[in-house]
Amino acid sequence: MLYEPTTLASATALLSTSLRAEYGIDPAAIFSEAGLPVAPSQSPQARYPLAKMRVLWALAREASGDEAIGLKTGLYARPQHFYALGYSWMASSTLLGALQRLTRYIHVVSTARTDVTLAETKDSYVLSSAFPDPAMQPPQEGTDCGLTAVLSLCDIVAEKKIRPIRAELLRPVPAHPEAYREAICAQIRFGAEIGTLHFDKAELLAPLPHGTPDIAKATDRIAEQYIEALDPNKVASRVRRLLIDLLPSGKASQETVSQRLNCSTSTLQRQLQSEGLSYRDVLESTQRSMAETYLRDKKHSHAQIAYLLGFSDQSNFSRAFKRWTNSTPRQFQAAQAQV
Repeated sequence: MLYEPTTLASATALLSTSLRAEYGIDPAAIFSEAGLPVAPSQSPQARYPLAKMRVLWALAREASGDEAIGLKTGLYARPQHFYALGYSWMASSTLLGALQRLTRYIHVVSTARTDVTLAETKDSYVLSSAFPDPAMQPPQEGTDCGLTAVLSLCDIVAEKKIRPIRAELLRPVPAHPEAYREAICAQIRFGAEIGTLHFDKAELLAPLPHGTPDIAKATDRIAEQYIEALDPNKVASRVRRLLIDLLPSGKASQETVSQRLNCSTSTLQRQLQSEGLSYRDVLESTQRSMAETYLRDKKHSHAQIAYLLGFSDQSNFSRAFKRWTNSTPRQFQAAQAQV
């Protein structure tokens, strides 16, 4: 990810539409003051700095006089606004699969450090979001926009209204909480430490009318490559590319990787630490990503996957996968039949 967080430029198209349609405001002066073009970018991959987006949201809120402008803006979201993530979302076989893709490819939308997870409970699936670095947290309007954008995208692919059972929001109680209740149509608790949306399990597992697994997998790869390309010079990215080649040989030690990068082990450690990572972090994230890809494709046995990931045997691979995902490789493959 880039050192200066960025967001997809398509977010500005949503805001421009919202300002005109909801408030009758010409967005040109607002965008000009924020230093951003009001005309939509011709490239679906165009990105703007998060710092400028903060300014733009603040100006839009001031001009509209509406603290819920983000909620209203997110309702205009369409899959095509989110590049590869949006097309992968449209091709998902279930809403569970769509939300899983959101957790994997959230950095297509924003490179700010965001922890987005999807957990299963007895009766529901819980989509959670947290921002480990408060300085990099999106503006409240951007967070609100993301909230209703997710719900809008769910409505589009399900071809019916999808709303959570309940929600916990990070923001304090707003001056007009009814705007949030109307948008979310669920019980809401404000001031939560982690933002969550609790979805009915049956709704998320129901087949979607236009699910196309082959297209979903193809756009998944585009999303993965796009995220990687956002910062091809980042040390972690270079290490990850080397590991993909080295893991099947069983010679993917930190010393070997350091030699391939023409630096000492201590230098590599310092470089990764400057990016908030350790060698083990990069190794395990690479192994996990590769494992999930192999398991989804079902072209290799579990023993072969263990070998391709550099494990000494299948049992060590299974234990590691259970630790990473809280499910066994077989459980993961069974769940993918629903994605």
